[in-house]
Amino acid sequence: MKPRESEHRPSLLISPFCLVLHERSYPGQPGCSPMVLLDGPVDEGLAITYVTPRIIVVSSPSSGTDAAYRSSLNALARHLKTKHAMDYRVWNVGRQRGDLARGVGTENLIEVGWPCSLAPPLDRLCAVSKSFEQWMNGAPSRVVLIHSKGDAQRAAVLVSAFMHYNVICANDDSIEERFSMQRYIERYLGAASGSPSNKRYLNYFTSLLSGKTRVNPSPVYLKKFTLSRMPGRLVTFKIYERLQPVYLTVPM
Repeated sequence: MKPRESEHRPSLLISPFCLVLHERSYPGQPGCSPMVLLDGPVDEGLAITYVTPRIIVVSSPSSGTDAAYRSSLNALARHLKTKHAMDYRVWNVGRQRGDLARGVGTENLIEVGWPCSLAPPLDRLCAVSKSFEQWMNGAPSRVVLIHSKGDAQRAAVLVSAFMHYNVICANDDSIEERFSMQRYIERYLGAASGSPSNKRYLNYFTSLLSGKTRVNPSPVYLKKFTLSRMPGRLVTFKIYERLQPVYLTVPM
């Protein structure tokens, strides 16, 4: 039997000053006491969240300093090697960072990032979901770690995409783990949070997986758009193709 969500969710706060690990016991395993390495604030370093026992999100505030980030990254690397040995892979949804590659190891790092102001490409959501599945199917001890510096919403997008992919395409789906993922998703992509474009593209992705929507094999051309009822405002449109800006209008 798999542990209940309330029993297996550890939480970890890491900073250059403090590493605090609160871990509730699993069934059949002894409980762990909180471990404090050093005293000090924890609001500038990395925070690690076990969304499920095998899906981990690491995030840090955009206001944190690079020095705090690099120091807490070293603590994170030690934690991963101690707790998960070599059974982890890191998917980075932010910009590429040399310090991240050095901290977790280039062999363990997969770059899948996109700008935080844009929605991710649908084919990337599909590719990442498949890579999650393939990695975790390799061994029951393997874990997925999603790294998101400055914006946990992008991590929530991948968690949401994988949850829907697992429900529709995979045959290993736990109700308890799905509930844990949904709780995390609602925190960053719920009714009161999350960008509309991320939510819209996740709906597109789910519709494609279920077969409700099919990819148009022919090119689609945007010839014009009409804007009305916006008096007293200047509006500029920027058009992207596969995350690259291809056209910018003058203010109108």
